[in-house]
Amino acid sequence: MTNPLRLRLLAAVLTSSAFVSACTSEPEMKMTPEKSRQVFIAEAKAIIQAVFPDADPLVVVQVKDSPCGGPVGTEHTSVKSAINVHSDAADKHLNPDDVFQKVLTVLRQRGWTVNYSRTRVAGAERAGVGGISAGVGESPVGINIFGDTECVKSPDE
Repeated sequence: MTNPLRLRLLAAVLTSSAFVSACTSEPEMKMTPEKSRQVFIAEAKAIIQAVFPDADPLVVVQVKDSPCGGPVGTEHTSVKSAINVHSDAADKHLNPDDVFQKVLTVLRQRGWTVNYSRTRVAGAERAGVGGISAGVGESPVGINIFGDTECVKSPDE
């Protein structure tokens, strides 16, 4: 390989890695705890409404701005929130196993990485949103999504 070719290759690699790192870290730096909660809630509602189009999901923010990272969770420079979003199906005659399969399909279609799936409960994560446990209840048939937002910079820091 000639020197000019090596230099162009090196320049291309450095430019592309700088571009990728700028793109991936920029949104994380600007995300506030409130914005991270809104992103999580909107995504959880969208998952439920993709399965139950007429659903009006109930949202409960269970823990707001708890520390994440660090030994024993004592690092306060980054915070996350625990949120629960739930809705029952309007049609009470749905098969919960079929609904759960649809939940898995919707998660994958929306870019979630499903880490585990068993007994109508799946664990999944998606960069920029957080991590969830999505479960389907039997009677009445419903979807419960519980999880944590992404860790974001604490406004107090």
